Parts: sequence; structure tokens; C-alpha cells
Amino acid sequence: MPPTAIRPKIHKLLPKYLEPVTQIKLTHRWPGKTFSFHTEVEEANIGKLVASSEIDHSVPPSPKFRGGRKEALKRLQDFLKHNLSRYARQSREPSEKATSQLSPYLHFGYISSLEIALAVRDYARERKLIADEFLEELIVRRELAFNFARFGPASDKITSLPDWAQKALAKHAKDSRDPVYTREQFEHAETHDELWNACQRELLRDGIIHGYYRMYWGKKIIEWSRTPEQALDTMIYLNDRYAMDGRDPNTYTNILWCFGLHDRPWAERPIFGMVRYMSLDGMQRKTDVDSYIREHL
Repeated sequence: MPPTAIRPKIHKLLPKYLEPVTQIKLTHRWPGKTFSFHTEVEEANIGKLVASSEIDHSVPPSPKFRGGRKEALKRLQDFLKHNLSRYARQSREPSEKATSQLSPYLHFGYISSLEIALAVRDYARERKLIADEFLEELIVRRELAFNFARFGPASDKITSLPDWAQKALAKHAKDSRDPVYTREQFEHAETHDELWNACQRELLRDGIIHGYYRMYWGKKIIEWSRTPEQALDTMIYLNDRYAMDGRDPNTYTNILWCFGLHDRPWAERPIFGMVRYMSLDGMQRKTDVDSYIREHL
């Protein structure tokens, strides 16, 4: 289901569902014993708990994000006060830092999309701001991703793409690709493209890539991989391993968007066929590439 199809369905239901959830009042304290799987988490034992967890310890903690409900609420308030009024104009320019950066907190359940939407709607109404673009991404695009993950085909397969995109990629599957990089070269940010390398370094260091540049990041993996299938596997691997908002319906939908999901056919070209292409020249015209590269050296 494309955005144009799901958008009116969602907007029709918003008056009913875009309302605060009634808080449940507890009237009786649990009288039994604490369950065996209960874990006491205190500042003093966090290091020990992390060390004992079955996680990939080769991936270091993000210096940019601190977990927890309080941090999620703090970031929401910072976004409302400093970024919401300029989001529509500047969210695609990484150097402006106009995004909410709430996706990791949504992914891990520290805050809900409903809570964010209500806060943004009310704040915008009080100050006569227009928040339509942010709410479109938070509600419509997010629901589109979750709808696809729940009711669509497998989210990690090229065969999940619309027919036109599958045919376009298949038609150009044997096109010459130069350069071609391995997964390890991608992972270690070892390409000829300094913007792409900066995107990958941001992912490795902070666990996130600015949304607009993540599209470019994905498109170039397609261009520099031997096959579309290999490109998809590389993107999923890197997102699942390093992204703070990886392993999420939004992540998988955004990855498949690079291959044509929820998009339309464009002009025919090598490798991509009619799948949308993104160029370094385009990024340089639209964004401050040099500033981003300097920040992520």
C-alpha cells in the first residue's frame, strides 16, 4: 500500500485515536514473590549487567545517546522548543540539526509515537506553528512501515518489492559496476566517496545516520555491490548491527525504499533501471556536504 493510499485512511481515523490514553489506576499491590526473571537495575550494577548480556560486545556504546524514559522526554522537549518551528525547512540539512532524534527511543519503547504526536500537536496549536510535515513522517510513514511489516511479504527480500522495481533491477543485474566493494569495506568506511564514508562513520560511532543521508548511503550500496541481493544483505547487516533504531519496521521499510518500495518509476539508467537514483552532485547542491564530512572525520 503506497503512502497516497494509506494517508486518507489514517487521517479519517485520527480524530478518534489521536487522544491521550487513560491511565490505569492500580488499586492493589502485588502480594506474591518477585518473579525469578526480575532484575534489579541500579547505577552501580549496570556495567556488570551489560557484561553478562548476550550482545555483540565488539560494538561500543553510542556517545550520543543515553537510554531511559527521562532522556526520551528531555529530547522531546528540546525538539519542541528548538527544532519544531524549523523542521519543515531544515530537517533535510544535517548541519542544521533540526530533527528530533527520537527514533532510538521509539524503537526501544521509552516513548510512544502517540505521546510524541500529542505533544507536537498541542505545542504547535498553542504557538500557531505548522507541524504537518513532522506528523506526516511520525504517523503516516510510520504506520505505512508497520502495516508493511505486519501484512506485507518478507521485509528482507528483493521479492517483496513491487513488480516494476523487481523487473527494473533484474533487467540491469548484469550491468557493469565500478567500483565494487565488499561488506567489510563498507563496514569499515573504506570507499572512494568521502560523504558515504562520513555516513558510515556516523553509524559506527553514534549508531545513527541522518535520515536524508541514509537514503544516499543505501543507494550507493546498491550501486557498488555485485547484485541487488548482496546490497540488501549488506544494508540489513549494517543496520541491524550498528543502528540504534535498527531491527525495526521503519528500518526495513526505509532500506527497501532504496530499492523502489513505496516509490514510483523514474528515468531508465544503468544498474538501477527505473529505481530512483541519488548522486553526490545532488547532495552537494542540496546540503552542506563539506560540513558533514568535517564533523564525521
